[in-house]
Amino acid sequence: MKAKLLRALAMAGISFALTYLLSAAKFPLGLSPFYLGAYTSLVVMGENYFALSVAYLVARYLAEPTIYGLIAAGFAVAGAGVLRLLPLIFKRRFHSFYTVISAFLAELLTMIFLPTKAIFLFLSNSALSCLFALLCLRLVGRGGRRFLRFGRELPLALLFAFAFGAGAYGVMWLGVTPYYFLLALLLPLSALLGAEGGSIPFAFSVGAAAVAGDPTLPIGAALAWILAEATREERRIAGFAFPVAEGVLYLFGAISLSPLNFPMMLGGAVLAAFLPEPFYRRLGARFGKSESSAAHALVNKARLDVSGKLGYVSGALRAMSDSLYLIDSDDPDRAAERLSRDFSRELCAGCKGYRDCSAQGGGDTAPLFLPPIRRALETGRASICDLPSYLNANCHKAKEVLRALSESAERYATERERAAEALSERERMACEAEGIAGVLDELRKETRRVIGFDGKRERRVLSELWAVGVSAYDAMVTEDEQGVGVTVTMDGDLAEEPRVLGAVSRAMDRRLIPESVGVLGAGAASVTFAAAPLYDAIVGQAVRVKEGSEACGDTKSVTRLGGDRIMIALSDGMGSGEEANRGSSAAISLVENFYRTGVDERVVLPLINRLLTMRNDGSFQTLDMCVVNLKTGEADFIKLSAPESVILRKDGCEVVEGGSLPLGILREVRPVITRKRLASGDVVILATDGVSDAIGVEGIVRVAETGRTNNPQSVADNIVRDASYVSAADDQTVVALRLFRRF
Repeated sequence: MKAKLLRALAMAGISFALTYLLSAAKFPLGLSPFYLGAYTSLVVMGENYFALSVAYLVARYLAEPTIYGLIAAGFAVAGAGVLRLLPLIFKRRFHSFYTVISAFLAELLTMIFLPTKAIFLFLSNSALSCLFALLCLRLVGRGGRRFLRFGRELPLALLFAFAFGAGAYGVMWLGVTPYYFLLALLLPLSALLGAEGGSIPFAFSVGAAAVAGDPTLPIGAALAWILAEATREERRIAGFAFPVAEGVLYLFGAISLSPLNFPMMLGGAVLAAFLPEPFYRRLGARFGKSESSAAHALVNKARLDVSGKLGYVSGALRAMSDSLYLIDSDDPDRAAERLSRDFSRELCAGCKGYRDCSAQGGGDTAPLFLPPIRRALETGRASICDLPSYLNANCHKAKEVLRALSESAERYATERERAAEALSERERMACEAEGIAGVLDELRKETRRVIGFDGKRERRVLSELWAVGVSAYDAMVTEDEQGVGVTVTMDGDLAEEPRVLGAVSRAMDRRLIPESVGVLGAGAASVTFAAAPLYDAIVGQAVRVKEGSEACGDTKSVTRLGGDRIMIALSDGMGSGEEANRGSSAAISLVENFYRTGVDERVVLPLINRLLTMRNDGSFQTLDMCVVNLKTGEADFIKLSAPESVILRKDGCEVVEGGSLPLGILREVRPVITRKRLASGDVVILATDGVSDAIGVEGIVRVAETGRTNNPQSVADNIVRDASYVSAADDQTVVALRLFRRF
């Protein structure tokens, strides 16, 4: 009950304030076209009729303190009340349209009290106010609490801004008007509505100018919007755009401003600047800002769902890894105790000397068997010398004891071998589970990151595409620490046309590159664009197979990792021919697939090494990689038993040292990672040991320096040609990458 009372009072206060403002919007010739809109809208929403009606009557009387004005307002209230009674009488709902019409028709009945010359003005005001009230119903829908979706109702939003601007300037006490306070508050709030939001404060100021007859008011609002847009990244600074703009115009004599209105302006600016961020987010969502759309929310929800599932799988794999490490191994001491009890039970049962022997063992014969069993398990065999002297002298089944000891030792040795094999397999499985869990954890962290969307630039992308004749279904723009991303849904036939890339790049005001094209069905496609990195690269490759070998044991790879990284890699399998090729191909395939996931190499490489050690065929593979960041020009050289690499620079050559054990030997391996900064025009050269063994790193440097060229293919060809002249005893492979600036 208390909550209902408080709500009724709050809505009555809102009704009073809005009705008073709209009633104060009086234009030349006595036009007052907006007074009915707020009251009928709140009545349609189902708020307390009596509280709203009292507030409406008081506001109308204060705005127009005449008996006739109060009578006309009373008739309008009665007309709206009739539509509140009809559903109770006829047991059916009536459209909200009829509430406004009923209030309008009831108000027309008061014309009988007017002189003839005032009837036309009264009819004009009533008709215009009724029309405005009907437009206000768009705010609340059919009785629901559905708010204006900005962007779909721009003309209606401008009309409301015009009406409230006129009313705000029409309210004046001692020369002070709330217009300046409200406009200072409105400017940063209208930025939530995107690029078109500037029209809202401008329409607000035009309404004020129509009432005041002062054409300079929109000039101040336009200048303030320009300042607010220029500083929109700093919301607290943008909040003071209106006081600054009005102050500049006042100093240049372009406007006249009452000193009493300047504090009002500053108050609105301070309030707008220091409103909490959650308020702006909620208001943006309420007014339909693109970031809060269902599609965007669904994207982030799907990412979080995937992140949660990855976490569950990762946790399950880690639990499996822990359980596999808990091996219940039967150590020699426990096995000896178990066998001694078995011997006592099977060999001594029914023996006539059991009482004497058990007395020697402290009440049981098992302790007498324990020492010889331990020695038999350790040595793998048993002899009569292993038996205690008492058993040798008194045991009637000494030969049976020795035979049982020998059989148990053989059985135990066989079981230990099987247990060791099982333990090794379990350890391998545990290692793989742990490694895969690490990869899934990295992916979980990535997908857990919530994506933010830029609704203003999304609309700009759609507009630019429309301008070049491309009708896109939807656009999503994201920007975070990883860069800018644009995804556009359009007809699949247009996805790869150059005009699409040009339009999206103009809308984003930066150079973009197409990253991927996904087929959605029904002829539609999803095209993803990413910011074009500062650098790009071209790659040259050269291979020479060992003499007498049918297949090359080296495997090379050039892989684009998204739009901003490129990886070149070499793997040299042990030996040459088909077997070496299978090993190096397996290593490169794992590297390519895992690196495409975006997981850090410190997680990926140990996992690849564990997977390769499971082959258990005695082979190993070297791995030589270079991952170049095309945004920054930084290159990470990752080496596992690989020879030196060379960077051919404008002023000479730089050697990157090799190191670390190859893949597939030890279960734990740490790669050697070296980071170098590349400049435009630098050439990275990776070569297998077939090249370095033939001419050495000095030979690679000599060939690269002697035959300087901008073509990396020529660099690779020259090095392999020179190495093959010296020796062809091994496979020889060279990959050369040249970095260059895009713009």
